[in-house]
Amino acid sequence: MTAISAPELVQLFEGRFRTRLEMEWSTWRNAYVEHARTVQEADKDTWLQPQFQQTLWDDTSVSSIGPGQSVTLVSAYDDADLASLLFQARDTLDGLPLDRRGAELDDLYQSVLTRVHPRYTPRRPKARLARLLAAMFPSDMTCLMDAPRVWTVQRILGAQRLAGDFMAQHPAIKMKIRDALGSATGLTGEVEQSMFAWFLWEEIANKPDEGAVAIPSIDRKANAVPALSLLPASAQRRSLACVKDNVSLLMAMIREAEHGISREDLVGVILGEATQLNASSAGNMISQAMGGLGLLRLDGSTYRPTERGQEMLTASEPAHVLRGPLIGRVFGMGHLLRMVQREPGKLRPIDISTKLKDLVPTWTSMQPGSYIFAWAKIAGLVQVEDGAGGGRIALTEDGEDYATALPDDFEERWRIAPTQESTAGEPAASGGAEAKAAAPSVPYGVDEIIADGCFMARDAISNAVDLVRRKKNVILQGPPGTGKTWLAKRLGFAVLGVRDPERLTAVQFQPSLSYEDFVRGWRPDGNGGLQLADGVFLDAISAALDEPERPFVLVIEEINRGNPAQILGEMLTLIESGKRRSDEALRLTYPRSVDERVHVPDNLYIIGTMNLADRSLALIDMALRRRFAFVSLSPLLNESWRAWAADLGCPLEILDSIAERMGGLNDVVAADRALGDQFRVGHSFVTPLAAPGPAEEDWRHWFQETVETEIGPLLREYWYDRPEEAEGQIEKLRVGF
Repeated sequence: MTAISAPELVQLFEGRFRTRLEMEWSTWRNAYVEHARTVQEADKDTWLQPQFQQTLWDDTSVSSIGPGQSVTLVSAYDDADLASLLFQARDTLDGLPLDRRGAELDDLYQSVLTRVHPRYTPRRPKARLARLLAAMFPSDMTCLMDAPRVWTVQRILGAQRLAGDFMAQHPAIKMKIRDALGSATGLTGEVEQSMFAWFLWEEIANKPDEGAVAIPSIDRKANAVPALSLLPASAQRRSLACVKDNVSLLMAMIREAEHGISREDLVGVILGEATQLNASSAGNMISQAMGGLGLLRLDGSTYRPTERGQEMLTASEPAHVLRGPLIGRVFGMGHLLRMVQREPGKLRPIDISTKLKDLVPTWTSMQPGSYIFAWAKIAGLVQVEDGAGGGRIALTEDGEDYATALPDDFEERWRIAPTQESTAGEPAASGGAEAKAAAPSVPYGVDEIIADGCFMARDAISNAVDLVRRKKNVILQGPPGTGKTWLAKRLGFAVLGVRDPERLTAVQFQPSLSYEDFVRGWRPDGNGGLQLADGVFLDAISAALDEPERPFVLVIEEINRGNPAQILGEMLTLIESGKRRSDEALRLTYPRSVDERVHVPDNLYIIGTMNLADRSLALIDMALRRRFAFVSLSPLLNESWRAWAADLGCPLEILDSIAERMGGLNDVVAADRALGDQFRVGHSFVTPLAAPGPAEEDWRHWFQETVETEIGPLLREYWYDRPEEAEGQIEKLRVGF
């Protein structure tokens, strides 16, 4: 994020902020000012009174706090030493340089927390104390009550980073605002500039992930309610693998991506940082950083950090930045928090994994649940307590806040039904995630294929989808223009259950394509050397292995235009549906380590297309044919085709004429002993995508142009040795039209 400029700050302050201040926040501002004035003007005798101490700790004028509101310090109100400590600190920041003001605030914050916890409260009243200090030091404190918001606003402003934790950064934020807007006028001005920090967070930083379910805010004034962006259950990721030093590895990936990085280089970074990983695991880490956590985004072919990724680089506790994404984007994390909140100190890790396994119908082991629990520990949401029986789980203070911030009906609304798993194919966030929008949750199936313009019978489409799911590997073969590539992608979406291009990869075979391009090979590293780089196929395998509960599709266009046996290599064995398991894994031609073995997962589906009319293409060998099922496509100038074109405005008499002419042409082609059925001309040539114009003449011109520029050249290629036959058939298409 580029720091916002001083002129932009002034424009925001005098524009949208001022409007909100006068129309929505005037009551908040006035109460904030009066409370701060009371705190500033209280003499020592008044200050030391328990009743005043109660006001100091409990008054909500500065902020409403949120989940931490339940933390009480009743017994602390009578602590005269604590009250004296706070009174003596009230005027100690005046005249100090910026770094000293930050250090003094941080020291005061930590010393008070140490004094009250656990003596007066079982939970540290962090937000309450931040609110108290905001009233005591209005010139140096904002009304940002928690660390994530402080670090974010500091980054938005480009404010100086001071030594210490988040509390120490408040003076730097206030100074940056003051430098842009000018010195505040009196206490009201100081309060307004403090509130402006909250406005910046809410307006600029508080952007939910696209597709997230809105959680209405009860109170829009400053609080410490954890910011949550919950994707629908159908769009959340199923588990997230956890490896050793996961956070450090993610940090290294983000840091290297700050100025842009290619996939090959990013894989190299991962393998250099985590020597225990192989290339497939590196692909999993990239998927984790993108669709899983939304830390990286893909800009063309270059990986760059998202705003969340940048936040990890600046936060004092990077793992804490992952709390919101883990809860909002990984299915089961919120459920885990609620489980432990109901039974604190009673559940063991194995109990959690078992309960989480029951939430997802397709989970057959407890490993996904154990991963979720591991991430909850890494992010500081849960802790394992020793005691009778040992290993019991409790929420941390922050975990309690997040659990409380979840919607009351969270567990009822965020659930996975068996039908969702089997038909929708678990649509999930991608990216960022892949730092992009969350994958669509609208189901895609046979009806949607027909609605998109498929002219096959419903049963034939349904059978093709079932064949892909059952056989894993299917090739669509047929004459040119029968919509092989078009249908291949839509069959893929039907297998996914949603139109999710993030889980469907398309590649085209060509004569120059090699194993090294498609699977793995040595490539220049830009420094005069070579490095192993994974191709499209291993990338697809990595993505599928990373999320075994979700289907992935690889579409190979013109599969016989290259040399499939040479391009696939040992993968020709591994793609067989009966060998898609880890115990069938094989060593690759170019392994990254002595013990590296690779297998094709059961959730990766391959759909190929094959043009039978191109004389230059190789015949498919028997080994490849045995591993694929074949679906033959034919020209379809049927009633579905007529209805499609008629809906676009094509006159029926023109449709009848086109169908008759194309039918006659295909009869001639099929009867020609040098050609045959596989050379017939498909319906795609004469299927309009949009109306060429409103008049009948527009449609006639469209067909004549199609014959001249598309069908004619194809026929001349068919009858290259008999040009008179080609010209005769072209003339039959055109004459009288």
